[in-house]
Amino acid sequence: MSTLETAASLAAAIEGEIAGFDAYVEAQKAFSAALRGRDWPALQETTNLLESLAAHLGEVEAARAEAEAALRAALGLQPRSEGEMEGFYRLISLLPEPERSALADLYRRLKICVMRAKFENRAAGDYATAQRALLGSVLEELFPEKKGRIYGRAGKTIQAGHDAILLDAAL
Repeated sequence: MSTLETAASLAAAIEGEIAGFDAYVEAQKAFSAALRGRDWPALQETTNLLESLAAHLGEVEAARAEAEAALRAALGLQPRSEGEMEGFYRLISLLPEPERSALADLYRRLKICVMRAKFENRAAGDYATAQRALLGSVLEELFPEKKGRIYGRAGKTIQAGHDAILLDAAL
């Protein structure tokens, strides 16, 4: 396979990874909407979808890494070892201009997709953390004996009973 064909296969692999990340971000948005809307069946569906998309992303990322390794070999470079800092832009700088620009643009788009996925994931995580903290503090105020801390008239902690409580999911 020639260097240009190898570069084209790397471009196709990056495009596949970008498409995978776009689908993942859309699924993350659906997950966040289901979480905020307390639509538990939709939340379960999107969780399953996200798991399958994550597995797919692992596969396409491996394909991209394999295509990058093939391009390194076609250009006569040593395989990239773990922790090596020689980057992607250094690799594509050895290609002729039309392929170099196309791969640089695709790589930038891939990095933007990764940042979008991280942002959506962080936003959902922050929302869930805030809701958990809010609900926990409300429950602790309403039912301090359920947390194991109840105070007597003298202001000293007394032992609480161990009764179970049941919460409505739409609280």
